[in-house]
Amino acid sequence: MAQRFAGAGAAPDARIERSAAGALPLALGGMLGAGLLVGAAPAALAAGWWLLAGVPVAVVAAGCCALASAHQSAAYRGPGAAHACTRARLGVVPARIGASAALAGQLAAMAVVARVAVRHAVPAAPPALAAVLVLLVVLAATAGLRIRGAAAWLWLGLSVLLLGVVLAACFAIAPAPQVATGVPDGDGGVGITGAAGLVFFGLLGFERLTAPPEERDRPRGVVVKRATIAALLIAGAFALLLGLALLHQLGPARLALSEAPVLDALEAADAGRLRPAVGLGFGLALLPVLLGALESFRSTAMAVRRDGDLPAVLDRTGSSGTPYLVDLGGGVVAAVLAVLLQPATAMAFAACCLLVHHALANAAARVLLADDQVWRMRSACLGMGLAVILAMSLSVSAMLGTLVVVITGPLVAGAISRRWS
Repeated sequence: MAQRFAGAGAAPDARIERSAAGALPLALGGMLGAGLLVGAAPAALAAGWWLLAGVPVAVVAAGCCALASAHQSAAYRGPGAAHACTRARLGVVPARIGASAALAGQLAAMAVVARVAVRHAVPAAPPALAAVLVLLVVLAATAGLRIRGAAAWLWLGLSVLLLGVVLAACFAIAPAPQVATGVPDGDGGVGITGAAGLVFFGLLGFERLTAPPEERDRPRGVVVKRATIAALLIAGAFALLLGLALLHQLGPARLALSEAPVLDALEAADAGRLRPAVGLGFGLALLPVLLGALESFRSTAMAVRRDGDLPAVLDRTGSSGTPYLVDLGGGVVAAVLAVLLQPATAMAFAACCLLVHHALANAAARVLLADDQVWRMRSACLGMGLAVILAMSLSVSAMLGTLVVVITGPLVAGAISRRWS
């Protein structure tokens, strides 16, 4: 299996290790992004103090999905490995459902990241500024901007430093007495899976390690496994610590009402003077996350286009080799979503869509691994089951929005390709 990950004509180990070192900060930086900064609020609304129990559930689900993604990428090289595997193993309709959910979820994720970045960096700015940010990042990506190597590590270091400041401030100061707000203290243990679904959104980013669209970013199998496990454990630990810190300072009721939990916790911890600098820092730290979300959307979209389910005009590339019409089209949709949707609403919708995508991807991986080791096949089964449970535990509006996507997406794809099976 390690040879399959390395591919034909594998490069020397030193180059492969450098590739993994470049991919790890991108994956981990995405996990320490928007989902971590604002996801605790809707998770607290769903589960109260029990949101902490949702973190390990989300980590297990993400681990199963990451393992399935790695095996699919080994078997189906190039962009959109999960889509290619789903189409080959489950058929055209499931592949179109999964691709529709993935594309919608990735666009909503871009909207979430942009809104959260603007809300932290420029709190008084209108939502239109988030749309402008999306379009600027899209233009930069279309021009060929890629954050790799030392730059990725520096941006990750900024995120870790800022989270360290917030954790230190929250745990150093005793919280003020909690005042009754009239807001329910979550749904207790029943809301654990709902909270886990939102935490799962914050753990997305492992695809940059497990299924890179470009061969030059592909490490060998053992490196993928170790780096992915490390990234998920580190991100899970930060999610637990930050969730505990926010609950410690704000309490579940106040946390559930917060639009910027990290900044509100600084105020509660008598560290409000740090709020402008920390907010600006988080806004800057989210820029590579937004770029990574666009790259994930591009990868899926090009795989769908390769199968003829998107218009042929999207194949056009610019001087940098990027599919500029795919980038610009996705950027416009994400910009509109950034204006129309609140971050918590867009996050729940994105999480539900991407959980549906991963449920189908794990089902395809289970078929792919039918003749492999039993534990790998069972891991895919577990990932599929957890993805379904977490998706069905999210808000009704998120599930209804996802339902619209998985119905209309395959119909549009069929109309474009004029193939229905």
